[in-house]
Amino acid sequence: MRASAALALASALALAGACVDRLPDQDRRILAASAITKVPAEDLWKEFQADRARAHDTYWGKAIEVSGPIVRTAYASCGASTNTAVSFAGHDGSAVVIAKLLDDQAAAILAEAKDATKLRLKCYCAGYDGKVQLTSCVKP
Repeated sequence: MRASAALALASALALAGACVDRLPDQDRRILAASAITKVPAEDLWKEFQADRARAHDTYWGKAIEVSGPIVRTAYASCGASTNTAVSFAGHDGSAVVIAKLLDDQAAAILAEAKDATKLRLKCYCAGYDGKVQLTSCVKP
């Protein structure tokens, strides 16, 4: 009976992990992850606009390479938590993709972004909330 109870618990935990709806902001596995695709930031945003459920199924939780013009960088620190991000611009210049940077590479990426008009990052897709949300972003 103990073995079957342990198996049932393990199965329940595995299924619970499959239903996660939020990714960690600092997931170092991105460093070794292979991107499933390379996509311009505006095209990624358009896919979420056209069919959010399909885009979510295609990209959520997967490593992707995103590129395009950047509209701004942001740095915010609140206690022990630091949030550093780069925003990719759509055709009208507004932010359409928010890419939260992995702390390990944030300073180097921000330094490059300061002098660049375009950027390419590898990130995990964390969904859509008016803008496409990317997390754990690093230079590919």
